[in-house]
Amino acid sequence: MTHAKPFWWGCVVGLLLALTLAGCDDDKSVDADVTVANLNLLHGFACDPPVPADGDQCRVADRIALLVQHLDAAGCPDIVTLQEHVTTEFVELAPGVRVGPLANTVTLLTAQLPTLAATCDFTYEIVFDPESATVPPAMLGRGIDEEVILSRYPVLDAEVAPLYSPLFPVFFRHVLFARIDHPRGPVDVFTTHLAAAADFGDLPCGAQVLPPGVGSSPPCPAECDATQDTVRDCQAKQMARFIEMRHDGPNPALVTGDFNTEPFTQAYNEFADRGWLDSHLAAIHAECDPVSGVNCTAGREDQALSDLEARALNQNQRIDFIFVVPGTAGARCAGVIEPRSTGPFAAVPNPFVNECGPLPDAICWPSDHSGAQATLVCK
Repeated sequence: MTHAKPFWWGCVVGLLLALTLAGCDDDKSVDADVTVANLNLLHGFACDPPVPADGDQCRVADRIALLVQHLDAAGCPDIVTLQEHVTTEFVELAPGVRVGPLANTVTLLTAQLPTLAATCDFTYEIVFDPESATVPPAMLGRGIDEEVILSRYPVLDAEVAPLYSPLFPVFFRHVLFARIDHPRGPVDVFTTHLAAAADFGDLPCGAQVLPPGVGSSPPCPAECDATQDTVRDCQAKQMARFIEMRHDGPNPALVTGDFNTEPFTQAYNEFADRGWLDSHLAAIHAECDPVSGVNCTAGREDQALSDLEARALNQNQRIDFIFVVPGTAGARCAGVIEPRSTGPFAAVPNPFVNECGPLPDAICWPSDHSGAQATLVCK
């Protein structure tokens, strides 16, 4: 015996069906999380001759091939941000000390993308500023430390913004920005490599460092404070303001890179004090232990193969971060950080071979950094 349904039953079923169809026409639009990995690749030009025993750029081709294996093992992140790409043929390490020819690491990485596509079932789009590959670095300070973004999804926009440096125009840092057409809506990505001690990151903003006959270092920019900011602090302040100008959508933004500073310093706080989440800490992970190297992202020898060919972790700092700018009202991805897939990235010695070490064995690490990874849950 059948029973007549109340008149409102059809309305409920129709509403449920409409909601289901609206949400399920593309599973990715409903269930897709945002996944990201970040790594300072190590350009390796200090491992080139005049110290031939260290190999060409610290076995850079082997290291990039190992990076590709780590990306595959990490589930092919939607977004990969990389620093320290070298695209120039020769580098002056010191007056009269010229090394090269150097391998173009962007070219090496691009050559590996078909291998990655075979296991990921998609081909990454590469975002890179081509100007740095064609303009001699002696003119504009480009080509020896470049950022690259790999994106699973189409890139809607991209831009490179210069950052203050007392070495300008001989050398300077920059931010690479890309807007990614993610299934959950546009996701803005900003990646950088802030100044190290080697390019005077710890000196006061406005310091004069260029030798006579080369020129004068630029003054401290108006948006920075010459009495309180270091070079790195000023760069962090410029980057944060650039992010605030470019990021205008409701979805979360990703701010990644090698910041050359540890947590709770002034440069770090330029991002954290804006309410942007350090994904590592937001995932309730312990801070870097410099004794064991656990949860640290950097510290290996970067001018020789000794640490790169050893199984020991040899890390003692956490200076590589993935900050998350929280989403706002109307966001299709709230940006909840998933702890199990957030934290250090390539933090185990080559897990894809039985033995790693000096040649003829496989390389143990893709870089002097371990990097970071994060997952933003959008369900």
